[in-house]
Amino acid sequence: MKEYLDGIEEIKRQGGKILLGGKTMNRPGNYVEPTIVEIDWRAPIVKTELFVPILYVLKFDTIEEAIEINNSVP
Repeated sequence: MKEYLDGIEEIKRQGGKILLGGKTMNRPGNYVEPTIVEIDWRAPIVKTELFVPILYVLKFDTIEEAIEINNSVP
């Protein structure tokens, strides 16, 4: 739960926009909403594995650029 909430805050600090989700669920246990985030592909958080249900939406102009972005992650 902490990694999820810390990740959401870091995403916002790095210019990310929460499109869907981004909250904990009000019920027993450690449940969080699956989250979709729009963020620049150059944001460092994109290259960090958080092990939480966050999906990044990245903009690109060509398929070649999309492949380059995907291959730039270590």
